[in-house]
Amino acid sequence: MNRSMAILLAAALPALAAAADPVGVAAKGGFPEYLFIEKVTRSEAEATAQKLAKAVMAGRMIIFAHGAKITDASLGDKGFGGAFFEEQWRRSTDDLTIDATPAQKRILDKLFWAGRQVMDNNQDRINTPGVAWKHFLPAKWEREMGQVLTARTGIIVKQPGRTYRSPVNVPDDLERATLEHFIQAGHAENKPRSVATSMGKQAVVRYMEPIRLMVPCLPCHGNPKGTPDMLGFQKDGLEAGDVIGLMSVTLAVSD
Repeated sequence: MNRSMAILLAAALPALAAAADPVGVAAKGGFPEYLFIEKVTRSEAEATAQKLAKAVMAGRMIIFAHGAKITDASLGDKGFGGAFFEEQWRRSTDDLTIDATPAQKRILDKLFWAGRQVMDNNQDRINTPGVAWKHFLPAKWEREMGQVLTARTGIIVKQPGRTYRSPVNVPDDLERATLEHFIQAGHAENKPRSVATSMGKQAVVRYMEPIRLMVPCLPCHGNPKGTPDMLGFQKDGLEAGDVIGLMSVTLAVSD
């Protein structure tokens, strides 16, 4: 090897070493959120998380119930704005707020606020005339609402999927293990799982309950398995009642 080739090889070695590192993968270590603005006592953490999970599911069902109107290409303004949605949502969750502690009520109010913001932010999309499929589903609302809620409170609400379709819904190790638990247990197991752990130096409670597939969701997640659905994703081959994901809530504890 002559001197010129040796110089070129020496110059190329750092680039070759860098190219060997994986690209486009999740960074190692760290946490998705560890500045929690809202905190609850350890004794009320699980009940608070359960109220949040049930409230989010109630919000999803309201959007689901208005799906035919949202996808009606002949309509412009659907009359389904943030104020209308919040009013219906609050009425549907009276049983969750009637016995809420002051901290729980404050957090639920911020949840309702976040959900309303997302509805208002999507009005141009929802009210687009001449288009049936507007890419606005309960799952999209929940993803965006969770991000707005996290920005204001630090509380993490997400829906990790069995086969996720959004990078927001990638399950972490605990969520993946919990998904596997509910899937293996079958239809008989619906008892939520609650785990006390930490994120950074912050003690947290992580609450997870299964989301089960409803009949109207089968066109995208049912059979024939592997065939494309309306969005081009491969169908999951699941049946109604099968676990499709989790409702995952992470709350910081103050004691």
